[in-house]
Amino acid sequence: MELKTENLIPENSSPGPDKNGTFNLLAVSPTDIWRKPPKIDNFNAPIIYHSIPISSFKSAHVTAKGEWLTLYDQGGLFLVLPPKKGSEQKRWIKSGVEFYQGKPMMSVVAADEWADWSLLSLATRGEERNGSVTVEFEREQEEDGSWGSVLRVLLVGRFGVKTPIREISWAFWDVDESEELWIGMYAAKPISDIRDTLAVQFEDFVVEARTD
Repeated sequence: MELKTENLIPENSSPGPDKNGTFNLLAVSPTDIWRKPPKIDNFNAPIIYHSIPISSFKSAHVTAKGEWLTLYDQGGLFLVLPPKKGSEQKRWIKSGVEFYQGKPMMSVVAADEWADWSLLSLATRGEERNGSVTVEFEREQEEDGSWGSVLRVLLVGRFGVKTPIREISWAFWDVDESEELWIGMYAAKPISDIRDTLAVQFEDFVVEARTD
């Protein structure tokens, strides 16, 4: 699988994978993937990604973990879709760990015109203890076998049990299936503190292509 990178700092010019298949991203503040009215549109977080035709994408997953200490410290799985016709604005979905109210949580953010944001506590699921989360994205397949517009975001828990967390209903609506999407890993540190960097480790990054 060919991987590309963006927004890496010199100290992180070779993010992996290492011999164990682990990737490492180092984010400095302020970095983020975020869009908010009237004019915030940030996409400067370090990323590692694979480019694949929309028509080929089925699912992807990764496990992210790090030393989350500062508000909004984050890392996980992201997907970027081509802009709408007549627009140059990236459309994207990201999900992973985000540090909020003094603890790591699972976050999901989806941006079409502007971004939304949701959080899920990991305290009752065991993932909070080691600050890690396994996230999966999958494209919805209809009962007739066709591929729909929905992207599902799932939390993969112990023993591989998958819990649907969000459905992004517009993700694959009115897209040119021959165009390419990006699927990969990100780390971001929106807020500065006494620690200038955030290190995030990623394991078991897998992209599954359709076979039909």
